[in-house]
Amino acid sequence: METIHDKIYPTKGQLNPLRFWFLVGIVQMLDNVSSAFFAVPCHNYHLINDLLLSSARSKSTAKGLQLHGYIVKSGLFLIPLIANNLINFYSKSQLPLDSLRAFDETQQKSATTWSSIISCFAQNELPWKSLDFLRKMMAGNLRPDDRVLPSATKSCAILSRSDVGRSVHCLSMKSGYESDSNFDSSSFVGSSLVSLYSKCGVLEGAYQAFRETPVKNLGIWNAMLKACAQHSHVQQVIELFKKMKRSGLKPNFITFLNVLNACSHAGLVDEGRYYFDIMKEEYRIEPTDKHYASLVDMLARAGKLQEALEVITNMPIDPTESVWGALLTGCTLHKNTELAAFAADKVFELGPVSSGMHISLSNAYAADGRFEDAAKARKLLRDRGEKKETGLSWVEERNRVHTFAAGERRHEMSKEIYEKLAELGEEMEKVGYVADTSFVLREVDGDEKNQTIRYHSERLAIAFGLITFPADRPIRVIKNLRVCGDCHNAIKFMSLR
Repeated sequence: METIHDKIYPTKGQLNPLRFWFLVGIVQMLDNVSSAFFAVPCHNYHLINDLLLSSARSKSTAKGLQLHGYIVKSGLFLIPLIANNLINFYSKSQLPLDSLRAFDETQQKSATTWSSIISCFAQNELPWKSLDFLRKMMAGNLRPDDRVLPSATKSCAILSRSDVGRSVHCLSMKSGYESDSNFDSSSFVGSSLVSLYSKCGVLEGAYQAFRETPVKNLGIWNAMLKACAQHSHVQQVIELFKKMKRSGLKPNFITFLNVLNACSHAGLVDEGRYYFDIMKEEYRIEPTDKHYASLVDMLARAGKLQEALEVITNMPIDPTESVWGALLTGCTLHKNTELAAFAADKVFELGPVSSGMHISLSNAYAADGRFEDAAKARKLLRDRGEKKETGLSWVEERNRVHTFAAGERRHEMSKEIYEKLAELGEEMEKVGYVADTSFVLREVDGDEKNQTIRYHSERLAIAFGLITFPADRPIRVIKNLRVCGDCHNAIKFMSLR
C-alpha cells in the first residue's frame, strides 16, 4: 500500500514539492491527523509544522494535542520552528499555561520564541505576565521583533499604564522600528502605539507616535482616526481623512466606520450622511451592519428616531443586534418607550441576545418612570441566570490598584473620600452644577436620587486621586462600563478646580 511518504518521495531522496503541499492540504481536512502523519519520517518536519499551523488556525485542540504527542515522541520538539508554533497553537486555543509549559521545555529560545510567549500572554489577557517576559527577554540581550512591541503596547493598554507604554515607545525607537528603512514594521508598531496612548487617554502621545512614524500605511491612519473619534476630536478626524486622501491612500471600510462614529459622537448628522453616501457611491464600499449601526446611532441620538427606523427598514442586509441596540439607546435618551419596546422585541426575535439588551430595555422604561416594566425586563435577565455587571472604577497609586463601586465605604480612606466629595459638591454648585437625577434608574424619592448620583464609582475614584496624587499628576480612571451623563457633566465642573 502506497503511504504518504511514498507519494511525497517517489524516489529516495527526491522531494516532489507539488505533491507534498497538495497532500498537506488533504491531511489538514482529516479528522484524525495521527493516521496521516505517522507514515512520515521525522525529518519531514515541514509537514508536521503545517499541520500544527492548521490546528492553530482552526482552534482544533484535539488535533493539536495529537500532534504535540507525536512531536515529543519523535524528537521534533528540538526544532525551534516547531516549538514556536506549538506555543502559538496553545495561545490561540486559549491555553496560556500550556504555552508557558511549551516555552519552558524549549531548549533553544530565539527572539521568535520569546515573541510567541509574550504575544500569548497579551492575547489571553495576562498583561503583567506579558510585560514581565519582555523584561526577561531584554535582560537576555535579545532584540525585540515587530511582534513583541505591539503585544507589549496591548498589555500596557489593558493595564492603562501609559508610563510603561512610554518605555515601550522608547524601546521601539531604540530598536529602529520608526525608521524609513523598516516601512512595514514602522507602521505596525506605530499603529499599536497610537492605540495604546488613545486607550490610556493620552491623545497627545497618540499624535506624537503618529507624527514620528515616517511612512504611514492605511493601518496607522485608521488607528489615528479611531483615537480622535473616541476622544470626540471630530474636526481632527475630518482633517485627517482629507490628509489621508491627499497622501494617495484609498480609505477602506474601517476608515469610514471611524469617521461615522466620530460624526455620531458629535451629533453631526449631515456630515455623517455625506460620508455614508460617498462610501457607497464614490468608493463602492458596501456598508456592513457596523456602518448601519453607526448611522442609526447618529440619527437616534439626534432625536431623529423615525428616520433611524426607516434606515433599518430599508437596509439591504438583515439588521443585527447592534443595529437595533443603537435605536434602543436613542429611544432611551429621548424617552420613547413604545419604540424602545418595539426595537427590543425585534432583537429578541433574533434569538439569544446579550444581557446588555435587557439592561437597555430596563433603562428605557426606568428613564420614562415605568419602574414596574423596568423590573420585569430585569427579571427576564435573572430568569436566564444572568445579572447586570457591577459598575467599577479603578485608579492606580504607587503600583497598587484601588477599586471603587458606587456608594461603597469599604476603602481604607472612605471617610476622607466622602468628605472630599462633599467639599467638591459645594464648590460645583457655586459655579452652576445641578445634578441630573434622571440618570438614577431606580424608584426612589428626589433626595435619595440626589445623594445616590453623587457617589458613583468614578467620583469616588476621582476624590481619592485628588487626596493622594501630587497636584501636577493627571488622574486616570479606568472603568468597565460607560460614564453616566450626569457624572460626565460633573467631572467637567471638577476639572475647573
